[in-house]
Amino acid sequence: MNGHLHTEEVLRALQARNVKTFAEVYQTFFPLLYSIARKYLQEKTIAEEIIQDVFLHIWENKLELEHPAALKNYLCKAVANRCLNHLQREQMLRRHHEQILLTTEESYVSTFVEEQELRYRIYEAIEQLPPKCKQIFKLSRYEGLKNGAIAEELGISVKTVENQMTIALRQLRETLMDPQTSFSAAARNKMLLFVLG
Repeated sequence: MNGHLHTEEVLRALQARNVKTFAEVYQTFFPLLYSIARKYLQEKTIAEEIIQDVFLHIWENKLELEHPAALKNYLCKAVANRCLNHLQREQMLRRHHEQILLTTEESYVSTFVEEQELRYRIYEAIEQLPPKCKQIFKLSRYEGLKNGAIAEELGISVKTVENQMTIALRQLRETLMDPQTSFSAAARNKMLLFVLG
């Protein structure tokens, strides 16, 4: 792999969102990252999208690395983690679809409507979180990342991640478990299970 990409200058250029440097890093590492993604995924387009997502994340968030030489390792781990998360989501969707097939059409419609309402309520509650809490909570619950991986991805300490998750969970519990809401006890239990992960 090109040694000149493992320099402080390149790292600073990535942090400064230098388009030319991004393009060079992307083109240089794409074959390696694609081969990693394809070990996990059958669909070529999904593999390509995951690599694009990793670079988009770097573009949107300041890249924090202890040393420029860690760039290759960071990219490889990020692609592998996102592939695993994708597979986990696919598995969850398959299980969900199998459960739907086991229900009657009437109960499915009822369940679907309730779930849509629950999802919207959860979405609203998450959007009300402080920005850092919200970012960390989404990485945990939607991306399936562990605290250590979140800390590494955001360039913060694991303790900070834990503290922010505690704040997020406390606020979400207060919002979603309010007995004054129109949701049934069973519905509030579902929301609680989601919050607790």
